[in-house]
Amino acid sequence: MRPDNVPGHIARSGQKADDASGQRENRMAQMKEHRILGGENPFGVLPEHDLLHEVRSDVPDWSETMYFHVWNPEAGVGVFIHIGRWPGDLDLWWGQVIALLPDGELLVDRSWGRAQDDRGPATGNLRVECVEPLKRWRVRFDGAGEPTDLARMAEGPVGSGRARAFRFDVALEAAAPVWDMHGALGIDNLSWAAFHHTQGLRTAGTLVSEGREWTLDGVAHRDHSSGPRHIFDFGGLHFFVFVFPTSGRVVNGLVNWKRDATVDHRIYTDQVGGRCETGTGVSITGLHDIETHSPRQLTVTLIREGGRAEELAAEWLHGYTLTLLEPNENINGAHHDAEDDPLIVTQGTVRVTAPDGEIGYGVIERDYRRSMLPSPDAK
Repeated sequence: MRPDNVPGHIARSGQKADDASGQRENRMAQMKEHRILGGENPFGVLPEHDLLHEVRSDVPDWSETMYFHVWNPEAGVGVFIHIGRWPGDLDLWWGQVIALLPDGELLVDRSWGRAQDDRGPATGNLRVECVEPLKRWRVRFDGAGEPTDLARMAEGPVGSGRARAFRFDVALEAAAPVWDMHGALGIDNLSWAAFHHTQGLRTAGTLVSEGREWTLDGVAHRDHSSGPRHIFDFGGLHFFVFVFPTSGRVVNGLVNWKRDATVDHRIYTDQVGGRCETGTGVSITGLHDIETHSPRQLTVTLIREGGRAEELAAEWLHGYTLTLLEPNENINGAHHDAEDDPLIVTQGTVRVTAPDGEIGYGVIERDYRRSMLPSPDAK
């Protein structure tokens, strides 16, 4: 069954819809600054929500996107996948794919195509497949990308110059349950998504580029969003997902603000061993400039239950820069001249150290309107 995504909720039929609606109302009624949830599916996410959502052409600026970031800490390589529906033809998908190679090298591609079925989106080069909802995924790519680096991505759009072939095939398995951002926030929609799920994963696979081969055995995370996407008043955000391979701990969070710098939402969730803690006390080091993604030593502070502050120390390892334009066009590189004050997206792969010494890996995303930089202070 394909879910029907509409502003405010995911429409479902029959008793399941009634039960889920009642459960959601109860969760929202019980919303507190901190909540402790348990079980294999603490937010009650329905498996069919992992499949593609029914197109809502009747909803202005409706869209749907998926995102994956895979990282092998031993080899220092990874891949980034971001794929979404094209505003002018909602059955046509755009795909951004970036290979993160040793010594800061990046291979950058942008492709287009149509999904084969509701298991996931696809382009001519990329196939995303939900193998088992809430549990397992597979992402495959066979194409080419322009060799570049972080400094070049800060100068302008990239991805259409001389290219180098690369391909990958990665299996992904859940390291923690799906995080329902709306269930965590206790609201029905954000200005940029009426539905948003995130999940930490473990990975196994390979990445090949013109005679060189690396394994992609490591960690990853994904997200899936849909609904109306309005970013006119969106000033920026800090977003992170960390996966700790030893314990299986997954920590994710968000701080976003409007163009007037007013913070709109602040939320984190920490999942480990069947325990899920959600809180609103979180801050992340800001961004000085897009050319270097500095500062590269970052701190994520979580205010835990009882008011205790936990600091996670993050070290930047690799990254890339993108641009998000209205209504839902995503550009590889910083597209400075695209429009007045574009939203610049910087994503950095990080190595994270918890207070107990455990090491994790993930991404810290720091997005800002160009006029808001530099902004290195924590938000």
